Amino acid sequence: MGKWNYWTERSYYHAELRDRAKGIKSEMEAAKQISQLIFNKAKSYNSILDAGCGTGHFILSLEKKLKDDFKYLGVDITEQHIIDATEIFKENKNFEFQLGDVRDLDVEDKSYEVSICSNTIPHIPQIGKAINELIRVTKNDVFIRMLVGDEVLITKKALSDKFDENGEPDSFMYINIYDKNYLNNIIGDKGELFIYDDEFDQDAIIKHYNEHKDIAGKNIATRIVEGNQFKGYLMLPWKIVHIKLY
Repeated sequence: MGKWNYWTERSYYHAELRDRAKGIKSEMEAAKQISQLIFNKAKSYNSILDAGCGTGHFILSLEKKLKDDFKYLGVDITEQHIIDATEIFKENKNFEFQLGDVRDLDVEDKSYEVSICSNTIPHIPQIGKAINELIRVTKNDVFIRMLVGDEVLITKKALSDKFDENGEPDSFMYINIYDKNYLNNIIGDKGELFIYDDEFDQDAIIKHYNEHKDIAGKNIATRIVEGNQFKGYLMLPWKIVHIKLY
């Protein structure tokens, strides 16, 4: 099977997230929206788990919106992100970081009031494992930014011109879309599903695309076409999924 966690080897991506965590670059649109939704919708937010945390850059948006101190654990599969995050936020003892996989979290059951997983689920296999892990470790509210549409599409975007004997790319990125029924089947009777439209500053996305199209590649950097987000030829129906746990 080809390699799907392409971002671990993208040095420009590591640098981008470091600058966001340091406040050198502007907040991510997703971070602003999820922080607002936590403030508006979560039962409480004294403790937050961020799965696929990168360098912990969501912390800056959470601090702005939530105001109060909160306990935070960031988990990421990329070792460099955890190294960077630990260094950047070393002065705040409420913030911890852990190398790990959202599909198999080394976290006790129901140990965080809120969990976040942003921009990760569309790019990994076995999302049922990931979502059930988030449910397992969370007391009240799970917020996931992912691609949700009217059908399930499992898509591999080839990042290499090398293919194996089965026609599978040597290196690729998943860009997977799931529908509401698929999500409800995963959640079952563990909670209630809410889906919110993705809100973003179109100019901010265009600016980011223009800054990154030459570094990341035009088919990897996200662009805007007639108000919709695209990655190459693929339209990205981003949504915020909120699972309110019973």
